[in-house]
This record gives sequence, structure tokens and C-alpha cells, in this order.
Amino acid sequence: MKLPSKLAFLITFTLAVSGEFPNHKVVLKSLQEVEFECKQYLRIPADAEGDCEPRCEQILLRAWTDCHGFRSVPFGRHFHPDQADGDFLNRTQLCLDAALEDVLEEEVCCQSSLAWQCYRDQYGNPRHVPQLAPMPDILVRSTVEDCARLLQINDLELTLYALTRFDVNDRSHRLLRCIVIRQGLYGDVEGPNVDRMYVQGGGEEIDENSFRENARECVEYLRRECHDNSTLATRIVNNCFPPGSGPGTVALVNTVFPVVSSLIGSVHDLVRTLRNLDPLLKPLVPVLAGPHYALNPEIHNNLLDLQVESLIP
Repeated sequence: MKLPSKLAFLITFTLAVSGEFPNHKVVLKSLQEVEFECKQYLRIPADAEGDCEPRCEQILLRAWTDCHGFRSVPFGRHFHPDQADGDFLNRTQLCLDAALEDVLEEEVCCQSSLAWQCYRDQYGNPRHVPQLAPMPDILVRSTVEDCARLLQINDLELTLYALTRFDVNDRSHRLLRCIVIRQGLYGDVEGPNVDRMYVQGGGEEIDENSFRENARECVEYLRRECHDNSTLATRIVNNCFPPGSGPGTVALVNTVFPVVSSLIGSVHDLVRTLRNLDPLLKPLVPVLAGPHYALNPEIHNNLLDLQVESLIP
């Protein structure tokens, strides 16, 4: 089964190495490993440092893209701050702001080199233990496709489950549980790996202590509801790890899976697909037509039209 070409998932999820969680598709990298790799790729002698070597290393650690620049959370995991140093984050950020102030946007090698230097000088000592490299979109897609194959879920079901945050029936729950297990983010016994969730999700605008506390309270609350394993995994992912769950967040709402509005090509393609729903999935149309799931006004209006048409004999 081929995953729909424009079905895009961003899964806001994280790190710190834990032997309790099976790694499946997780990629763990150390500073030493990516230095060795980049010297090979860029043909740099072992005793020298190339001008663009830090950029190469940060790309492999998934802490840098030329479009979005530097990602502090995954890169910071590769440095160990002194326990008595309570100002390392502020000091590192001040260093970055000052160093990058006059650097042109297109000077990506210079930017990444200065970021590396600020972390080395201000954040802490380099770690030698491999850390999580956040899963890119292409690997997320591959994981979703693998789990859909394993559970015999077709393209139509997959599209509908994405629209409903995977919380619509037993099959959708099993699918999401499979995805987060294969991403190394969740286990039935251990629950969510909050460290990995934080790093995978980016975390740049979320205070880590608040993120952890919100997640802990939310997970404990959901465990008391005595769900089966698949439903519990789904509710934890959707309710306990939303974007923007930083300081001041009271209720953990929304989803860790923002889904783009062009799920299967266009609004009209989506509506055409929905018109061919089998009896098992047709009851989802009224649910999808609700504002809670509508991705944009055009989809919402088309779904409402479809709902009305389905009532006409």
C-alpha cells in the first residue's frame, strides 16, 4: 500500500537516551560520530576543521536546516552543563544573539559555526553518549506507512484517521499506538518517553520543566481512567503533548499531529473520496463536518454539503 502522496504528518515529539524503550526507527548520534562522518563527506583531514563542517554536523544531528536555521533543543542535548551553573541557557542565548547579529542570512556555514562555538563556550562540556536525532518528516511518513501495512489499514481509513486525530475507533487507536512505539516514543509499561517527546517536538517555545509537569499530571489522570492500551496511548499523545503546552497552559488540548489541509491532493479530491465511503466509515462524515475537525472553511462547507446529500433518499 502506498501512502497518499500529500498526506503530511508533523509529529510534535523527543529525547534523552533510555534503554527501557525499544529504538525501532530511532536515530541516535553523537558529536564524535557526526564529526567523523562529515570529515569523510567533505573530504576534510582528520586533524583539520572545514569551514562548513559544523553545518554538516548539525544537519546530521537534525539541529540545522538552511530554511529554518538552528534548532537549540536537539543540539543542546549534546552538551552537559555544570550542575551549579544556573545561567547557562541565558548565557548561551546572549552569545548566539550577539554572534549572529551581523551575519547575513545566506551565510549558513558561518551561522552554524558560530552556534557551535557558543554552545561549546557557554552551554557546557560535549557529551560522548549518542542522543536522539529528531525524526524528519520522511521518516515519520515511512513509520506511518509501515504501521498501516502491519495493521492492514487502507488509504481511505488512514486519511480519515488523520483527520480525526486517530481517536475514532479501535483500529485508529491501534494505528497511533504502533506509530509512537516504532518511533521509540512510547511503551505500554513505561508510558511516554517525555525526554524524547520534548526533543522530537522541537521545544524551542516550550519551557521544559512546565512541559514535563503538564505531561506527568495529564498521563496520571488518563491512567486512572483505565483505558485499554491502544486507547490510552492515543489519549496520551493527543491530550498530553500538544504544541504550545508551555508556561501558563491550563488545559492540554489540540493534537500533536497538525495535518495540512491538502491531505490527498485537494479539497475536491478529498470530497470525492468521502463520497465513496464504505458503510463502516460513512458515519464519520457528520463528525468530520464539525468545526472541531474542519481543516479550513472550504473543506468544512464541502463536508456539510456531503452530509446533507447523504440524508437525501
